[in-house]
Amino acid sequence: MHLVTERNRKWWVVVAMAITTLLMTIDFNGLTVALPTIGRDLDTSTTGLQWTINAYLLALAAPSVAAGRLADIYGRRKVLLIGTVVFIAGSAASGLAQADWWLIAARVVQGFGAAAFFAASLSIVSTAFPPEERSKGIGVWAGIGTVGLAIGPLIGGFLTQTLSWRWFFFVNIPVAVLAIILTLVAVRESRDEGASPYVDFTGLLTITVGLAALVLAIQQGGTLGWGSVLVIGSLVAALVLLGLFFFVEPRLRKPLIDLGLFANRGYVGANGVAFAQNFGFAALLFFLTLYLQNILGYSPLQAGFVFLAFSAVLAIIDSFAGRLAASVGSRLPMAVGMALCTVAFLILLLVTPTSGLTIVIVALLVAGVGQALAYTVSTTGGMQAIPEAKAGAASGILSMIRLVGAVFGVAVTGALFKARENEKLVELLTASGANLDTSDRADIRGLLSGSAAAEDKLARIAPDIARQIEEVVREAFVYAFDGAMLLCMAVSAAGVLVTFLVAGKAPQAQ
Repeated sequence: MHLVTERNRKWWVVVAMAITTLLMTIDFNGLTVALPTIGRDLDTSTTGLQWTINAYLLALAAPSVAAGRLADIYGRRKVLLIGTVVFIAGSAASGLAQADWWLIAARVVQGFGAAAFFAASLSIVSTAFPPEERSKGIGVWAGIGTVGLAIGPLIGGFLTQTLSWRWFFFVNIPVAVLAIILTLVAVRESRDEGASPYVDFTGLLTITVGLAALVLAIQQGGTLGWGSVLVIGSLVAALVLLGLFFFVEPRLRKPLIDLGLFANRGYVGANGVAFAQNFGFAALLFFLTLYLQNILGYSPLQAGFVFLAFSAVLAIIDSFAGRLAASVGSRLPMAVGMALCTVAFLILLLVTPTSGLTIVIVALLVAGVGQALAYTVSTTGGMQAIPEAKAGAASGILSMIRLVGAVFGVAVTGALFKARENEKLVELLTASGANLDTSDRADIRGLLSGSAAAEDKLARIAPDIARQIEEVVREAFVYAFDGAMLLCMAVSAAGVLVTFLVAGKAPQAQ
């Protein structure tokens, strides 16, 4: 008796594609709770931890649009399988990393692999179902992806605490192999027979490298100084490459990104909300993880349980947010969602080095509702705003904008955090009268990212001075954290205003 039959094949396809989606969502959402441990083991700075997240997201963003085109041309199953193999290689290299640069490079490989299998998976699910059942299949596929967002921090915390953060990457390998086997057994090859063989690799290169250069400049500006050769060179490279992209793209017959879609103000509004929502989402996960573990002293697993207050609510609200948008239109749920995100960041401004967990839990519950509404309904609003013939391109661009929002959420808030951290550390260390030279102060700054070198330095200092420094570090962290949350609050408030570009009520079918 065969497990896969013609009657149930479509559901086996959903299972195979859902596994790949779980890999992508868990890998982003779950890694955050392992960051403090990675920082200690690899002796990396907060900037290095930022790149651990952003290298993956940058390699996933624009390439996913190109991967969708390649899947239509050369075969969706083929592109998905290649992407999964690349993801396995990146996961293995990440787990074996002995330095931060090694881990960051491996995360780039992971991102490229994830871009390929994510771009192909939705098309594969769509073609596996007849038109009348397609929404049901896509709904199950998307719902399982949301589960990945919910359980990611818990899985990351459990593996980090019980085995090692390296197993967070190693466990991807057997799961990805299972996805490959199911894909080979259940998925039939499909492609767009009328698709042009042209792929805009020039656009892909200019926007990907341009964004990477801009993020490099933002993240290193606070560390090296905005007048450093690297920062200025990166800014110039970003300006040239992104300028070239926006100059050339409208003149191409088959551009990577159809900029003409942004002539529709409803689509612009949905993309603006998607960017603002993920800006805050990524920054929240990144900095709250550091706060829970480095300031409150929580273990990775305990931090994972704390994040359930956010991710479980997000998964529950996400399950009916689409139906809500269908009944009242997209504008109101998006506005409410972004307003709730604004309130959540306002609540987080109340945290102190000793405030405990209550404020964090309340903020996470509010943020979970807000993020679910903004995430789901911005997709609905964006897709309603454009003609059905442009749906594939519009969906790919919206996903890319969402990922770019996460990249800038970590990068820009990180630059602000670093500037405020340095300012407060200098002020507090001077006021404390601690007798520390320049080298000592540089090492002490590493305590904010859990640096092993900084902890060793602290252990060699006289106990009374060490206690002073620990208090200084905790106070400096909260001061910098407040600045990051204030920026996220401002971006979320801007997201509320952007919702007014979107139509209040979806047009009714005639």
